[in-house]
Amino acid sequence: MQEESRWLASLDALRLECDGMTRVISNLLQRDGISHTPMTGRLVIEGVGRVVPHCWIKLEDGRRIDVRARMWLGDDPRVPHGIVPDDALGVQYEGEPFQVVGSPLVFWVLTDTTMDAFAPASFLAASLPAPQMANADGPGLGSVQACARPASTAAL
Repeated sequence: MQEESRWLASLDALRLECDGMTRVISNLLQRDGISHTPMTGRLVIEGVGRVVPHCWIKLEDGRRIDVRARMWLGDDPRVPHGIVPDDALGVQYEGEPFQVVGSPLVFWVLTDTTMDAFAPASFLAASLPAPQMANADGPGLGSVQACARPASTAAL
């Protein structure tokens, strides 16, 4: 849990909105061989509000990574922040996948640093069943197919 908290805090410190944050997280997950899907759409929090458009990461086990909902909806404890269970009460994500091509250059432009500055997300890999993981012998960061599903919609 401490590893997860440190990883999320390093991301939270970045001055990015949800679209840039989703691209950064996707690049890191691609680097680490963790299957995921970048998503764009809307977030509705019962009794709090909604964000349209909004971007997040969907993990293969149904959980989501969202560290920017509070940017728009405030610090209400009902607003998700971090790794969000797929059955979070009063939280509704609706959206479509989009493609994030792994790119060290784009990562640098968004973060002003390299991917090596961020710890691996190994805590996520440990919590996913083995078949959910990307093939470690497969293509590397340059291949979206290795970790993120190709999008049916155009990239943002």
